[in-house]
Amino acid sequence: MKVLLSAYACEPNRGSEPEVGWQRALHMLPFADEVWVITRSNNKVVIDADPLSQSPGLHFIYYDLPQWALRLKKQAWFTFIYFMLWQWGAYRLAAKHHRDKPFNAVYHVTFVTVKFGSFMGRLGVPFILGPIAGGERAPLRLRRSMPFTGKVRELLRDFGILLQRYSPLTRSAYSAARHIYVTTADSVRLVPVKYRFKTSVHLAIATNSHAVQDHERHPPEFPRFIFAGQLIHLKGVHLAIRALAEARKVLPTVTLTLVGAGPAERWLRSVANRLSLTEAVKFAGQLPRHKLLDLLSGYTALVFPSLHDTGGMVVLEALSQGVPVICLDLGGPGVIVNSPCGIVIPTVNVGETEVVSAIASAMITLGKMTASEWKSLSAGATARANELSWDKLTECIVDRVGPG
Repeated sequence: MKVLLSAYACEPNRGSEPEVGWQRALHMLPFADEVWVITRSNNKVVIDADPLSQSPGLHFIYYDLPQWALRLKKQAWFTFIYFMLWQWGAYRLAAKHHRDKPFNAVYHVTFVTVKFGSFMGRLGVPFILGPIAGGERAPLRLRRSMPFTGKVRELLRDFGILLQRYSPLTRSAYSAARHIYVTTADSVRLVPVKYRFKTSVHLAIATNSHAVQDHERHPPEFPRFIFAGQLIHLKGVHLAIRALAEARKVLPTVTLTLVGAGPAERWLRSVANRLSLTEAVKFAGQLPRHKLLDLLSGYTALVFPSLHDTGGMVVLEALSQGVPVICLDLGGPGVIVNSPCGIVIPTVNVGETEVVSAIASAMITLGKMTASEWKSLSAGATARANELSWDKLTECIVDRVGPG
């Protein structure tokens, strides 16, 4: 059995999309004699440096566009064209390998979106698309306090989602796929009705299922919450800051640490200042992934109020560290988190005020927990992380679709 993974993003220990490509490659090995991965040339140095890249049966094909295209990639107007061209060039290179020694199946892995299309279905072997995403939208009621730029970006995203439904690139990929996996119910709506019979919902991210509960752990002496991710409007960090202000009326010592950087940082600082939270909200900046993982275990919970996150890898990483999670019932986090491992805030038919109050209430609930109650939730977090493993994700896709 020889399978091909199309994984534009594929790098070890990077998190996010690169981690998806890398882990899918490693965990496909038990199901195939040979796993070939076509990815970007600039990933080669990092991949070669990892000993697991030498695993028997694992092979990499590296491809990149010419230098002129790489230079233009920095221009926003060229982004869509760049990725479409990369997909086409990757397909042509894969077709050349296929002629020499045919593949038995091909999987589109990354990017975890179909908006750039995929031509791998043209190889003439079973083609499995996804899990992919892109249909998640921020509820209109939860955009009201965003600054003008944030609202414009969300409207542009709404328009892009509409276009995806009618794009010939996406429709050809749907048509060619033997099975389509999407990350959330919202993304099911991206798939034309005539192809939904072969569509299933499944997360694109997972864990290594090695989380171990340390029964000696205790919650911090004072309630401390942490957010980790890009500081951009869609992450809903402003809702968490407003919730902190409410929570401090009951728990005056509660704090919030923000790990990450991004264009919304200045605005978020102004939100914190306006609410007299300068000392209570710490902007920790960007941290390497290993330092973030070490840091997480010192907090009461991760607060991740993203408005339309496809997956939320940091949510899984927090659970793996035994850290409970507070999130909204939107996107991937809303699928990942359940009551034994955290608190999910409902957003249907409610506005920002109600969501902020619900996040504040969740902070207070977790902050007031006894050590034994918090330990139980922490144990639930590691158990949930182990349920959502790369092994189980890969097994589901291979067993349900089959490569032959």
